[in-house]
Amino acid sequence: MKRNSVDWILASAVTLLLIMGLIMVFSASSMIAKFEFGNMMYFFQKQILWGALSLIFMVGFSKIDYKILKRHGLPLGLMLLSILLLAGLFVFGAYSHGARRWYRLAFLRFQPSEFAKISVIIYTSYYLSTKESKLKNWKKGLMPLMALLALTVLLIYPQPDLSTSLMILIIAGCLIFVSPVPLKHLAAIALAAVPFIIFTLVRNPYQWGRVHNWWVALHDPAHAAYQLKQSLIGIGRGGLFGHGLGQSVQKFLFLPDSHTDFIFSIIGEEFGFVGTSIVLFLFLLIFFRGITVARRIHDKFGRYLSLGITLNIVLYAFINAGVVSALLPTTGLPMPFFSYGGSSLLFLSIATGILLNISRHTGNEIDELLEKHNTRQLWSKKIVISAE
Repeated sequence: MKRNSVDWILASAVTLLLIMGLIMVFSASSMIAKFEFGNMMYFFQKQILWGALSLIFMVGFSKIDYKILKRHGLPLGLMLLSILLLAGLFVFGAYSHGARRWYRLAFLRFQPSEFAKISVIIYTSYYLSTKESKLKNWKKGLMPLMALLALTVLLIYPQPDLSTSLMILIIAGCLIFVSPVPLKHLAAIALAAVPFIIFTLVRNPYQWGRVHNWWVALHDPAHAAYQLKQSLIGIGRGGLFGHGLGQSVQKFLFLPDSHTDFIFSIIGEEFGFVGTSIVLFLFLLIFFRGITVARRIHDKFGRYLSLGITLNIVLYAFINAGVVSALLPTTGLPMPFFSYGGSSLLFLSIATGILLNISRHTGNEIDELLEKHNTRQLWSKKIVISAE
């Protein structure tokens, strides 16, 4: 039986975002690159190398059967490797901008938390799909999974990186929510997380300051913090159609992080409301196609995995857009496919390739039965259906 073709709507949306992202990195980073390195192409040259590598990995993973990921203990192996890499940061990590989040490899930097996100999604999907009969039992079901998730988060949080820690918990929590886990267990986990969040905000003044600045900006944008005010000026200046590619004023060192976390503001300034709407529409398209894949796949592992990957892409996109437009507190989360950063782009593309491969297996119930039972009768059934 031939595999389905890849979901070309999903593939087209992702490819278009990838191309647009590379263009916007050049536009948004050109001035800061010239100011700091004397070369307007400095960031773009690195990003285009990562972009080419990411595209290769995305195509490659779209052709590799995703079911390999649940065999031979690979999910647990990936999880343990990510924990090891995160722990190694405290000894071998590079210190930059007040954080220790990267390994420096020659002229490149590798951020293990990006690898950890995919590992968490794969392991959580595998665990929930294989332990369904035990999920109603707290000790035998949910506790082992929560222990590994907690260890991962506790290694990311001190980097410091509260935003990524919370996003990992949110995505894993969404996967657990759609599983057969009792609601009382989910409620207990949510209540236990509240004191941790409050303690974190109180203990770290700069994080509480982000919440305060957001609250001020929400009620009076004129008195917002400098970065947020400049972001709103950029979006407002763009109007309906924007000023055109490369015509941003905010990228002339007025807006900090204009090529990373706040690149969506530059999109708004150069392409206006129409341009930002197109970008958000493409992410919505990815969401609906990803949910469609999750609904149509008969393999439970594939269902959880496609949902987790979809949420990882879309939640990041809309939270980033909300931060840049002062609808949400500043988080430091990148805009998928747009923000400058090789590790994020590479692992995001790998995850997307896996999602594209899952889309090729949708509706193939006979293959799922064969994998589960592997009997001659089912082989015969498959041959009969193929003939028909």
